[in-house]
Amino acid sequence: MKIALIELSESHEECLYSQVQFIGVDNPNLHLYLNPKVAFLIDGYGLDKKQVFEIKPVKGFFKKWIYALSLAKTLGKYDRLVFNTASSSKLLRNLVLLLNFYSVDCLGVLHNTKKLESSFTQRLISTKIKRYFVLNDHLTKPPNLKKTIQIQSFYPIYFPEYTSRLEKPEDETWLVIPGSIDFKRRDYLRLMDSLFGQPPIAKLKIILLGKLNDTFEDGRKLLEEISKRKLNHYFVTFERFIGNETFHAHIAKADFVMPLLTLNDDYLNHKISGSFNMAFAYKKPMLTHKFYSSLPDLSENSIFYDESTLYDFLDSLNTFPCTKHFYGSEKWHFSFQKNHYLEFILRE
Repeated sequence: MKIALIELSESHEECLYSQVQFIGVDNPNLHLYLNPKVAFLIDGYGLDKKQVFEIKPVKGFFKKWIYALSLAKTLGKYDRLVFNTASSSKLLRNLVLLLNFYSVDCLGVLHNTKKLESSFTQRLISTKIKRYFVLNDHLTKPPNLKKTIQIQSFYPIYFPEYTSRLEKPEDETWLVIPGSIDFKRRDYLRLMDSLFGQPPIAKLKIILLGKLNDTFEDGRKLLEEISKRKLNHYFVTFERFIGNETFHAHIAKADFVMPLLTLNDDYLNHKISGSFNMAFAYKKPMLTHKFYSSLPDLSENSIFYDESTLYDFLDSLNTFPCTKHFYGSEKWHFSFQKNHYLEFILRE
């Protein structure tokens, strides 16, 4: 069976490696079609160069349709297509409309189930894509789902083995916050306010795994807020883009992963944070606001806080007697996720 994984956007590369491993890195019938800004990130996947093709952005209305026609002709020869980002793209919309004239079976990874409820473009995409993967079990039953659409979860929580010389002092506690610096998504002020004016917590390091400098508004604001509160000694930051090796090395060494999300119902009902999957990948306990305690995966694998308890918990991390058993479910095994994924894409 010929299968193509397709990423038209410039993001979500982190979801590809698991799928490649599930289908088989040595499978000659597996091909990847990728945006150039994603293609260079998969060098460590172990794929033959003949298996990887770049989808180059095209400008101009007629040129876009001509390119989509050519691409549809190529992809129409496969048995299965899996779109790694199955929303929010005019090229995707055009392509799947054209693929309606081919017998190829199309699936997609949906990163926000709200698209199924409110997006006209998603309705057009769903004329061809009838089966969607979502990235957590709690997202498999969106409201008002059409009977023609099937939903199944899978967890893209596997990554290449990166070699790193990163060393972590044994007496330090690392609290890692993965992801881009974004005040709309992350509640940095809540964290800083819990530390401000309190006795210093020895050996606590809060590692912000996202490029942080003063050349963009959120970066400038965060640096100013840290400095204003005189909390610089807690934070480890990076001024430049963080490569995969450095990024994963810090999560592998983390004591806790902290999503630090703003209190947003969308994470309860429609999407996940990439920080969840980073914690799942390395089986790290999460430090999470109690607002999210209703999510089963977080309930089982988090320590919860609120505004009144956050400082005391951070102060106790060095001596924290964690008796909770994390990651005990069968779902965290590679074989479980592989079988779950393949059953869905191979279903007739």
